[in-house]
Amino acid sequence: MKSVKILSVIAISVITGCILFAQTATQTNPAISTRYSNEEIAEMIEKYKRSHSHDVIPSAELQQKFKTDFPKSYDIEWETDGNIYEVEFDIKFKDYKIYYDSEGNVLMIVQEIFRSELPAIVKNAAETKYPKYSFEDIDKISRGSEIFYKIEMERSFSDSEVKLLVKSDGSILEENIDY
Repeated sequence: MKSVKILSVIAISVITGCILFAQTATQTNPAISTRYSNEEIAEMIEKYKRSHSHDVIPSAELQQKFKTDFPKSYDIEWETDGNIYEVEFDIKFKDYKIYYDSEGNVLMIVQEIFRSELPAIVKNAAETKYPKYSFEDIDKISRGSEIFYKIEMERSFSDSEVKLLVKSDGSILEENIDY
């Protein structure tokens, strides 16, 4: 009887610890700005990616906004092209990227996620299209009011790799196969 009580206390402690870890491991992302349309944000980000961005130390105001948005971030690197600021950082061993405009409005958030965090409709679309491939890297991309998933899959025992861009409804927007 005494051992049953001890085991119950241990089980409750383990469950409570797991719940607390799950709560602290999740990051609540800041809201994406509604100042721009989805198309405008896509154009701004694409233009930024084609630019010659450079490392920068941003204004104190922008640094404070970032620290408020991501208080548990570390290993922080800033780049800019003058109009867009890209911040790469880590939280709980996951990679993140956030894009701000020059006024501190959040344009896009890219965060590494685990396969278990992938919505079933997206996971099923990728697995149906590429059944002999396994998931390697997954990024959740929040841009404007849209959510996308950038998925890298690899085929076992070969050098074949596929990169997908999938909408949150499971429709595949882009596919790149590397043999």
